[in-house]
Amino acid sequence: MNPLGLPPGFRDILFDEAKTRRMVEGKLAGVFEQRGYREVVPSAIEFVDLYTRGKQSVKDRVYRFLDRQDNLLALRADFTPAVARILSTRASSVEPPVRVWYAGSVFRKVEPEQGRFSEITQVGAELLGTNSISTDAEIIDTAMSCLSALGIDAVQVHINHAGVFRGIVEAMDLDKAALLSVTSELDRKDTRALATRLQELEVPGDVQEQLRALTGLIGGIEALETAQTKIRNEKSREALADLEMLSTTLAAWKDVLCYDLTEIDEMEYYTGIMFKFFSPKLRTELGGGGRYDGLMHDLGLRMPAVGFSFSLESLLHLI
Repeated sequence: MNPLGLPPGFRDILFDEAKTRRMVEGKLAGVFEQRGYREVVPSAIEFVDLYTRGKQSVKDRVYRFLDRQDNLLALRADFTPAVARILSTRASSVEPPVRVWYAGSVFRKVEPEQGRFSEITQVGAELLGTNSISTDAEIIDTAMSCLSALGIDAVQVHINHAGVFRGIVEAMDLDKAALLSVTSELDRKDTRALATRLQELEVPGDVQEQLRALTGLIGGIEALETAQTKIRNEKSREALADLEMLSTTLAAWKDVLCYDLTEIDEMEYYTGIMFKFFSPKLRTELGGGGRYDGLMHDLGLRMPAVGFSFSLESLLHLI
């Protein structure tokens, strides 16, 4: 190993790329500040407990180390918990709604041989203190305005609501492993495999019918209209009604919105809308976000929240 090199999963950024990154961050900062979002710069080091509470998606990928007093610390793995910590300790007197934005590195353990990096740059925003469809729409509109400011077009937004799937599965008496197998089949959009798995688990027929229907519910507003005729669970229908209201509020972006009721990745993390941004020029998403009121409660902050983040590295591929 070259002692002057870098560990696997890390890299240096030089010259023209560094200049372009600053340009991108500057344009995004302009969008955020114009919309009333104020910048926060959380510490790059936290107590590891910040990332191990609740149902966080990064808890198993945190870089941990000890300080001189044997406190277990972590490199910043996600901005959202850090924002919650700041608002509950350093900025507790700020009146909601609170709009903040951030940009900086996060550090997560990955498999570098897959071409992924352990250090990535995130740029994003959080809107805390209010829970409404207009708030959800604002955060998506802000994200789309960021992309427009960079000249990035042909982006599609895949939107779902955690309550659609959650409402249906609450009627199923399944253990965690069985539920995971069902979500896996649904996430792969494999109707036949899903039907087989549901029969093996002896799921009630009406629940099976509704879950199988989800695999074909992908598209524009017509997908939501079809869902209302096929989904009978009351909690799920309330979530569908929220998505329909959201579509009305986001009418300016209707041509790029795709309602994908099979998109349930990280469903335990989100409590309301969930969304991801895709470009046909990339194999992975540009970024994503959603409503995560439960995480705020886990972190001791009794405040609803919705937010999004982009991978700066992904944005650079489209500029």
